[in-house]
Amino acid sequence: MGFHLKRTALCISELCNLKCKLCLAYIPYVKHPKQMSLPDALKCIDSYFEIVDTVDMFTITGGEPLLYPHLLEVFSHLYTYEDRILKSVDFVTNGGFDIPESLLNLFAQHRSKTKIVISDYGDLSPKVSSICAALESHQIPYRVSVFHGSELYYDGWIDFTDHTQKYFTIEERDQHSSQCIHSVGKYFLLRDGELHSCSRSYWRMLNGIIPKDPLEYVPLLDDNTSIEQKRLALQHMLNQKSSASCAYCVGLKNGVPRHQPAEQLR
Repeated sequence: MGFHLKRTALCISELCNLKCKLCLAYIPYVKHPKQMSLPDALKCIDSYFEIVDTVDMFTITGGEPLLYPHLLEVFSHLYTYEDRILKSVDFVTNGGFDIPESLLNLFAQHRSKTKIVISDYGDLSPKVSSICAALESHQIPYRVSVFHGSELYYDGWIDFTDHTQKYFTIEERDQHSSQCIHSVGKYFLLRDGELHSCSRSYWRMLNGIIPKDPLEYVPLLDDNTSIEQKRLALQHMLNQKSSASCAYCVGLKNGVPRHQPAEQLR
């Protein structure tokens, strides 16, 4: 049986130049931010493609990934799986740093499968114009998501910092999950060498809010877990209508209050 996923994002670094209060990855709340070692990053990608046959979109994100010192090596390795990434290799940056020329040249070599996503937070993103100019000169596809002013991308950000339990039966949890974009779309997250159903599930397991159920994440870097065990866990994650984390989450869905994007912690 083959596994095809729609989206997977690899959090390569917990370092960031911003401290967004409502960061979807909870980066400002990490007490000791870390970055993946290069060997772990490459092994994580290899282990992922040992159990996943194809994926539509594979994203490198953070934190701010341009603070990661081995980005060129990671992307070079990821592109070796280009034929199994059916739509695009995506790169998300917050507009705080220019993209190095060496990375631009690599993106240009794979432009048919590459998409750069630039989050524009106004004054917090001083390099948006120069990044766009560089991408255009290299003919690299990109999108700018504006999170300030009158052209706000979506209606604002959702507050996912409330981790109290909100649903108490499987039926309630499943119904709630059926309206969440991430849950319905089966968007997966790679962080700390583990494959999770979303960033909230990862965070809640990490902090003991929900148990670390071996059927609700895949330990990609654990050599003591067989490929078959990893595939069984992924199959379970794909089959279930909701995860344990969904009971504690407001969900990425309509009707949830939106807030000003990129508000910085003091």
